[in-house]
Amino acid sequence: MASAGSLAPSRPSARRVARERRPPFRRARRLPARASSASSGRATSDAPDVVAVRYGLLNGSVAYYPRSDASSPSSPSARRRDTAPTTRYEDGPLDAAAIALFNAKLRAAVEDDSDGFGAPLAASTSASALPPLPPGGFPLLVALADRIARSGRPPAAQRQVVLATLLGLIPRVVRDLFKILIRPAPWVDRMNAKITVAAFAWLVGPCEIVPRESDGALAAVKLRKCRYLEQCGCVASCANFCKAPTQSFFAEAFGVDAHLAPNHADGSCVMTFGEKPPSPDPAFEEPCYAACARGTSHANHSCEGGGDGAGVGGGGEPCHRLGEPPRARTETTK
Repeated sequence: MASAGSLAPSRPSARRVARERRPPFRRARRLPARASSASSGRATSDAPDVVAVRYGLLNGSVAYYPRSDASSPSSPSARRRDTAPTTRYEDGPLDAAAIALFNAKLRAAVEDDSDGFGAPLAASTSASALPPLPPGGFPLLVALADRIARSGRPPAAQRQVVLATLLGLIPRVVRDLFKILIRPAPWVDRMNAKITVAAFAWLVGPCEIVPRESDGALAAVKLRKCRYLEQCGCVASCANFCKAPTQSFFAEAFGVDAHLAPNHADGSCVMTFGEKPPSPDPAFEEPCYAACARGTSHANHSCEGGGDGAGVGGGGEPCHRLGEPPRARTETTK
């Protein structure tokens, strides 16, 4: 039988009393924006004018969109009048490392004179009126791509330089084994869509898997607002340094067809796997933007003087820097 003393309530310890009297934990400060995953399609923000979206390798990067862009997209029939970037990006450590690796390979490609056009960047900058290169990050990537356009290479050669740089990110033995062991199939298209969102968002910004228009398969990726297109602000740069090389990259690296369809009204893009690019390709018939970011930077190739003038920013002749579209592929690379 228990004694009377054992039934009496025990006195709380001094540590327990101190813990119960401690005030509830409060966050020291609130971040200006609470980012959500890009794949969820939802974004929230504590700031009234910003939508923050997480993306990239391990969701380590954040893109901040003006809420006006998210709630009031451009009309599909409208042309962009202003190409100034409106999105702010914060690259996570892994994405920053991927960008730095790509920049190193792109710099080497720019300076490679095996095709007769390469030159050391320091010499090309000092011998011309070219602005100095940014120190690093995505601005350097855009500037290096622009140096390729200024190198004198024709558009087809420009695309080849970028393609070689993209292929350099994956060892050749891996690419060869992939094409030997994995043949084109619907499940491969779906897998490539997942790979793109997980491994290449650092290059294009937030994106998500969407149904393929032809059959509803989850084998397409929509770029919310292509980072490169927004930063370069140029129709020709979009086609020659992103669209065409990326389509060729998936064919050469993985043996699959891919079609990129940029939307120059709102800056978005849809990448569809298992679908060949159309011929003729509408992307190579686009006119210059009304205020092309590259138009006044090329003394001998001003977009303001291209075409018939009436089409600048709203129809008319294709941008003169586009060049001839790539030749259509007749079969999937083996």
